[in-house]
Amino acid sequence: MSDSEADIGVLEVRNRADLGRYELLQDGVVVGHADYSLRDDEITIPHVETERSLRNRGLGSKLMEGVIADVVDRQLTVVPVCPFAANYLHDHPDLAYLIKR
Repeated sequence: MSDSEADIGVLEVRNRADLGRYELLQDGVVVGHADYSLRDDEITIPHVETERSLRNRGLGSKLMEGVIADVVDRQLTVVPVCPFAANYLHDHPDLAYLIKR
């Protein structure tokens, strides 16, 4: 484990369907979220955000990894309205099949 990975702590992504968002927890504290709306088999992601003081540490990508894992498990397609979500999917061409066309 690198020093930067050790600095990140224990990360968990949880789906808060009651709030329409996925939350990224670092050592049990919410440090980011991805808002979403669900319609049939389509999930729209209008906003992804991490705590400003923790940016540029890869936490947004960790959040998106958790979101995408759940999307795949639930066999959903993604409408990535948020530029961060769209860029994440663009940077991972193996996930292109998830994008709603």
